[in-house]
Amino acid sequence: MINQSDSFHETVNRQERGWRHTLRTRLRGAEIVSLVTFAIFALLYTGFPDSPQSRWTPLGMILVMNMIGLALIRGLRFMALRASERTWAAVVAEGLLLPAVWGIAAILSLTTGALYSSSITQEVTVINVTLLFGSLAALLLLFEAGRMLAERTQNSALLLSGSFVVLITIGTLLLRLPASRAPLPDGSTVAAPWNVALFTSTSACCVTGLIVEPTGSFWSSFGHAVIAALIQLGGLGILTFGAFIAVLSGRRGLHFREAATFRDLLDTESLQASRRLLVTILLFTLTVEGIGAVSLVGLWPEAPWPKKAWYAVFHSVSAFCNAGFSLHDEGLLNKATWWQVWGPVCFLIICGGLGFQVAGEIAASVRSAVVGIWRRHYWRPHSRTRLSVHSRIVVVTTVWLLLMGTIGFGLIETMKSGTESHSWTRQLADAWFQSVTFRTAGFNTVDMAGMHPATKLMGVVLMFIGASPGSTGGGVKTVVFAIVVMNLWSVLRGREGVEVFGRRIPSNQIGRSLCVVAVGMVVVLVTTGLLAMFEDRPDQFLDHLYEATSAFATVGVSTGITPTLSIPSRLLLTLVMFLGRVGPMTMLLAMVGNSEPVKYEYPEERVSLG
Repeated sequence: MINQSDSFHETVNRQERGWRHTLRTRLRGAEIVSLVTFAIFALLYTGFPDSPQSRWTPLGMILVMNMIGLALIRGLRFMALRASERTWAAVVAEGLLLPAVWGIAAILSLTTGALYSSSITQEVTVINVTLLFGSLAALLLLFEAGRMLAERTQNSALLLSGSFVVLITIGTLLLRLPASRAPLPDGSTVAAPWNVALFTSTSACCVTGLIVEPTGSFWSSFGHAVIAALIQLGGLGILTFGAFIAVLSGRRGLHFREAATFRDLLDTESLQASRRLLVTILLFTLTVEGIGAVSLVGLWPEAPWPKKAWYAVFHSVSAFCNAGFSLHDEGLLNKATWWQVWGPVCFLIICGGLGFQVAGEIAASVRSAVVGIWRRHYWRPHSRTRLSVHSRIVVVTTVWLLLMGTIGFGLIETMKSGTESHSWTRQLADAWFQSVTFRTAGFNTVDMAGMHPATKLMGVVLMFIGASPGSTGGGVKTVVFAIVVMNLWSVLRGREGVEVFGRRIPSNQIGRSLCVVAVGMVVVLVTTGLLAMFEDRPDQFLDHLYEATSAFATVGVSTGITPTLSIPSRLLLTLVMFLGRVGPMTMLLAMVGNSEPVKYEYPEERVSLG
């Protein structure tokens, strides 16, 4: 009798779990439909800035009702949980905090109307608050979609490429809205051309910085916010944000296949290391960008405090992500001697270009050294954390490139005749800043068009090398360049392998490095040739090479010819920026897929090499 009773209760519990799961699945589908609908009507609302701003609009009412529906759906999903599962962790996991905070903000907006002027009523304030929180909800859904794909796919290269395609498409649609463009001199507002929106979105998502229209004057405040968001998401990646949201939602860890996908994307040796690196990336980014924003506030003394704060945040994000976008049409021209430029801006660029793994190891090594000194003095010896071979190669190569770039730029530009002479401090500051920014940042303190041809050629080399692996920068990467140089030195010495810091580099990584350099050179040369054909300006060949390398290495520096390029040239650079951000090898792996290893070898036979 007891066994029959237990079996009955087990059946009832199974049926209860079944209908609860079915209800939650259907509510999840309704939530997705609600957010997609919200996104469509939000685009329509923001796309017509001339709509009435002093009363409820039909589109605004739909947005508010849609948000109320989203709050009800998430509340029902929470109630569909069993009583024992309704915890505070479940409140976070089910996303109830966001609609709850929206409700509080909407009520406060309605009850504190006296705080707003006649041009911004309570109703419009509620709609704006709804747009903000609804956009956050839709963005979190996009992160969740990327995480789910990472859990199901086995081709990490295809997943990475697809995420950038989606982000570029969304950015193009947002920048295409009339609300994203600054009003014309007559006060009217029109949408940006498709080619301008696509080029700018790609440049921001790929953290390049090439522009066909001045960022500060062509785009509105809404457009600036869109560009800043694209830079941040493009610099770190949608997938990284999605995985981090999954960790914060209360889950103990990522699924095995999902973690394996992120291990491939982050190029870590273990699943546990990929989880730690995800958290390190977000915390390091927010900390460095926060410090940078505080340091850059004084760079615009004439601006009011709200603009100072926004300028500081925007340029901090742009510098750390190595994007090079500026809200001032002249950029940082003639500001090299400002301490905010040669100090914090360069610090942000270098930190963003080192790579998150290297930054984490450096921080751990410094912390270990400090603790070691403390313990040796007071308690017992402490084992010091040492940098990996990868981090050592990155640090040494970066220091040498910065030093050689500064010396080379300073010597060439100083000896150039027929130019205005500056003080030695100005020349040193310009040389230092350009050596830093050539490595994928995109800012400039000098007129690129007036540089000596030898300086441009040196810039092409530095841009082609680029930043370090796992960073926000592009190029063939410092480690690849270092391995190629060390391989050349090993061949000249008659050694068969590459040895560095007491370790031997695997032969497959040497072959991959040579392949990356070869593919990169082909992309740059083909792009330069096509630009020369499309523009038909033989006198600008070096500028075309400069532009092609800047696009491939996602640097963003230009001699000023970008706005004058024809539509075919702009579309070509758009494609090259995408290839440079994703990586030519990643694109090849995405198209080829995961190939099976070959289990046989052919006999060797020597050939003549010249």
